[in-house]
Amino acid sequence: MANVRHPECAIRSLAKQAKLRLRDGARSYGDRTFYPQGASPSQQRIYIRLKELSERGEEVVNPIRQLADAELLSGLSHDEKQRYVFQLAADYIAMKRELDNRTASYPHA
Repeated sequence: MANVRHPECAIRSLAKQAKLRLRDGARSYGDRTFYPQGASPSQQRIYIRLKELSERGEEVVNPIRQLADAELLSGLSHDEKQRYVFQLAADYIAMKRELDNRTASYPHA
């Protein structure tokens, strides 16, 4: 019953904001973005890029071309390019799966 007596308390407004963020699927708190747990820095960059594309309504048709760093690729040997592309593909799959799981959990997003 304490909620009824103090409808304008600070904790109540903070709880309301948190509930709205959860309902709307927001994954940020101020300027901080929440990444999937255990994501490497390269996976975090991919996650941010995928989220930006998703928010704009764009599809990822060719993930290697769209997500790869062209300058970095131009300076790598053939073996290093293969390793980079394989790692990029694995990171893309992991982050795409995570993003799909999060958006499925929050249908309003």
